Amino acid sequence: MSRKSASVRREEILAATVEEIESTGLRTLRVADVAARLGLSPSLVIYHFVTKEALVAAAFAHAGENDLYRAHRLAAGRKPARDRLSDVVRWYMPSGSTRSWKIWIDGWSAGLFDDEVRSTFAALDREWKTILSELIVAGLAAGEFRCAHAADLADGSSAHVAEGSATRILAYLDGLAVQLIINPETVSPATLSDWVDAFVSRELD
Repeated sequence: MSRKSASVRREEILAATVEEIESTGLRTLRVADVAARLGLSPSLVIYHFVTKEALVAAAFAHAGENDLYRAHRLAAGRKPARDRLSDVVRWYMPSGSTRSWKIWIDGWSAGLFDDEVRSTFAALDREWKTILSELIVAGLAAGEFRCAHAADLADGSSAHVAEGSATRILAYLDGLAVQLIINPETVSPATLSDWVDAFVSRELD
């Protein structure tokens, strides 16, 4: 049997790390547990990533890039900009199982104390804002969005307006995701979806 390439092995380790964080949380994460998921020795995991901290940052980047790949595909569709934006927002929202959002909340907490994790999350956030901003600019150009509040801004350029709207939409989604996970009895997925639709409409109309 041929040996796996370093890139394939790294991908497997990153996927296993994400699964371990989802399962037990970042606080108790051990390299040995990640290795055990793949039947590897902990030393092989460290060989590829050097430190646990580097492994964790790379795992979050891996998970985020997978989500972004899907978001880019939705954004590049042939639907009107409003519909593509809605598709991307729905993809960003927690739906069904909220396990994936648990790792992001865990990661945000870790980023308060770990510069590498914080840098990873900042880069992912910028990419999400770019996707939403470009869709909003397209919608403004097509007359699908008005962004009535734009008249109150010092810089009324479409790019500036879009960036502000994208930032507010993502901040709103992040906050609601936390509520859905912490208070599932009072904030159901259906309620969250209705709130998001209303918020996005107010933001862009």
